[in-house]
Amino acid sequence: MLDALEEQKTSVVASVLDLVRERLPAAPAKEASLFIEEYFKHVDEEDVGERNPADLYGAALSHLAFARRFLSGAPKVRVYNPRLEENGWECSHTVIEIVNDDMPFLVDSVAMEANRQGYTQHLTIHPLLRMRRDAEGNLLEMMPPASSSPPGGPRIRPESLIHLEVDRQTHPALLKAWSDGLVSVLADVRAAVADWQKMRERLAVIVAELATPPAGLPNKEVEEGRAFLGGVHDDHFTLLGFRDYDLVS
Repeated sequence: MLDALEEQKTSVVASVLDLVRERLPAAPAKEASLFIEEYFKHVDEEDVGERNPADLYGAALSHLAFARRFLSGAPKVRVYNPRLEENGWECSHTVIEIVNDDMPFLVDSVAMEANRQGYTQHLTIHPLLRMRRDAEGNLLEMMPPASSSPPGGPRIRPESLIHLEVDRQTHPALLKAWSDGLVSVLADVRAAVADWQKMRERLAVIVAELATPPAGLPNKEVEEGRAFLGGVHDDHFTLLGFRDYDLVS
């Protein structure tokens, strides 16, 4: 049984979908409806229930339009202040829209960048979507969550979209600093994720080498170190970097 907040969220999202059917032709409305259902699925009930359906409609359709073209391999970031006369919707906060290949640590990293720049976060929306694109990155189709790539056609890729609202800022230099900071942070995340498996492989080699400890090292200390590194290798630690040292006597 739905509680009051869930019922309110359901009612507001239904109103957003009504706007889609009223304002869009049949084919775009079908695509937008699927997008909106996924877009707001995991947002807290209070965050959706308190919003104007027209603004939620504008936020979702704006992000969908921004995601129409995306080339895998680098984040796409927009930082702006929506205005009704220019963007078709409005918001009292500065809005950040991100399209990125799906990978771990995205939301936490974006939140840390917001904290680093001294901004309060007012709303975060983070849907994981399955997109089918052509070679130029143009969106061909948004697929249902359980769909798989058809043989011989463009591969379906999981993509993370992030909508973040922070304290309103209008100065162009500060908006650019926001965008530059996010691009830098997301590049760091991509580098760490890309190298994660290589680091685990190197760690496995080190653990295996310690099965035959170097001469002169106490066996107990070697076993403790080997047990610790084995635990790290077994996903009890997040590997973000690796450094080799040459010890010269």
